[in-house]
Amino acid sequence: MRIAAPGPSSRLHAPVAGLLADLFPGLARQHSRALWHSAAGDSLVLCRGFDVPQLVASGFADIGICGYDVGVEWSLRHGRPLFMWALPEVRTSFVTYCTVSGREVSTIYTEYPAITEAWTRSTSQLRDVRVVTLHGSTEGVIRSDPAGAGVLLVTSGDTLRANGLDHDVPLLATDVCVVSRTPDVTDPRLIDVAALLDVGMPSFGKLAANGAGRRG
Repeated sequence: MRIAAPGPSSRLHAPVAGLLADLFPGLARQHSRALWHSAAGDSLVLCRGFDVPQLVASGFADIGICGYDVGVEWSLRHGRPLFMWALPEVRTSFVTYCTVSGREVSTIYTEYPAITEAWTRSTSQLRDVRVVTLHGSTEGVIRSDPAGAGVLLVTSGDTLRANGLDHDVPLLATDVCVVSRTPDVTDPRLIDVAALLDVGMPSFGKLAANGAGRRG
């Protein structure tokens, strides 16, 4: 089996490496720049977290381990919902709409454009806003735009508070999950998918996915 998982630059790398330590015993001891590992005929490829669903969908990897937020974003962007199963919680965060209270918002900055557009279409007051895709920290941009808001990944909220963003609406909770193209990838020796909780698209994303894949 080939597994794709977040590389060393990802915030999820350390907890995912911990989950996989028993499967790939040399993972913690190998060079920090090693992105390919093997054990007992199975292989692990480390990559950018946002690339994990693409590698699974393309057939390169049998399964991927990534954030639920990343799986949802890919599924909405491509209209092809992946199969997703929740792993034990390791770092729970929230994809959150945030701005300054009282603003009339006309632009939302985000690294989750598909999630943002699906959510705004499900609301009345934000349906016509412009969505601008950014990569990385955007809190300063949101704060400096008097008509700006954002859809961000929030863990502690410290960065929001430091930048004067005081209005937030959690859109979805996210933690690590397994993603696959098909449901029949279980391998109890590696990851017993059949024993994991099946998670679907968030409520605002089900219609946006247009009934594709298995979750109509």
